[in-house]
Amino acid sequence: MRKLNLLYVGMLPPHPGGSGISWSMLLDGFLLAGHDVRAIAPITPDDLEQGDVFANEHPGLRLQRYIVPHHFTGPNIPAPPEYIALEKREITRLLEKCIESERPDVLVIGRESFARHVPDIARRHGIPTLLGIRGNTTMALVQDRYEAGLRAEYLDQFKKADLMVSVAHHMATGLRDLGFENIEVIENTVDTGLFCPGPRDDRLLTRLGIETGQIVVAHVSNLKAAKRPLDIVDSAPVVVARNPGVIYLVVGRGVFLDRMRARCAELGVTDHFRFAGWVPYESMPRYLQLADIVVSASATEGLSRVYLESMACGKLLLCSDIDPAREVVEDRVNGMLFRLGDVDDLAGKTLLAAGDPSLRKRIGDAARQQAARFGLQRAVSAYEKLLWRLAHSRAA
Repeated sequence: MRKLNLLYVGMLPPHPGGSGISWSMLLDGFLLAGHDVRAIAPITPDDLEQGDVFANEHPGLRLQRYIVPHHFTGPNIPAPPEYIALEKREITRLLEKCIESERPDVLVIGRESFARHVPDIARRHGIPTLLGIRGNTTMALVQDRYEAGLRAEYLDQFKKADLMVSVAHHMATGLRDLGFENIEVIENTVDTGLFCPGPRDDRLLTRLGIETGQIVVAHVSNLKAAKRPLDIVDSAPVVVARNPGVIYLVVGRGVFLDRMRARCAELGVTDHFRFAGWVPYESMPRYLQLADIVVSASATEGLSRVYLESMACGKLLLCSDIDPAREVVEDRVNGMLFRLGDVDDLAGKTLLAAGDPSLRKRIGDAARQQAARFGLQRAVSAYEKLLWRLAHSRAA
């Protein structure tokens, strides 16, 4: 079978969002399958100063970077015009150069925000496109949360993609309700070799100031509004009053970090919170392995990587009862659900799980089994079939 020449435009590490991590895994899978893969991705001056660790660790990936002043992690919130103009100029420059030097079989667009720039260039050159449907941007479109002009622009650009691939069924359904038919679903993936059950790292416990017998409730996110991290803090006073051995471990950084710290002080629960900050992805399993419970309070998700990573580590995942959670969690079978935005329900479910180690073990074991169906090779093979179909249809 002839190898494919793929050109990817989207996020890659060190961007802290899930789409970059997911696509880095998929691109590695395409390379291992023998395909040629090139990529165009943003990087900040600070990250570039450190030597672009990701590029150095992936020599087989022919990667070109363009510089942005900061990582933009809120695609459901429109970027400022100057950011969009810079991104469009740099993507256009690099994309035209890449196409001129070596014509790809398929252009892969990693995330919805890049649909504002890439499909028009691909159409001019007659190159088929696969658009990744990842999460917040699509949910803002489906729920009509953008102003009318921006929403119309996105929907018009989506129509120019030859194929869309969603990581979750609920988003595919929402787009079909808007009239799109050229959409497939390939669910998010998890590396079950990297994310697996394991003992707590005693040195990490000591560094974080967590005692061996304490119950650890972990929250992992980029701490933005859609993740509703303050709900977790607001639930904590009830939890620690009834179970003083509970410690909350917050892994991540974002605009809500300072607000979380301030709310902890206001509610008198600072001593029960540990803020680990941003953690390199390869270290994330060690942090999840510290947890007894992993909590996600999100109002919206695509198909959260943290869901899958927590389950792969055999942890009890406690998450808000939203469509993406219901795609992977059966309540009290392989996870637990609480009513979105209901702090009392969150506190009650946290106390239930914290006080019952046998419940945590039973649900954690079932979660690990559930995570096995989200393996990387399954996703790589599914994408390969679609990419071959696109390349063949345009060639024909």
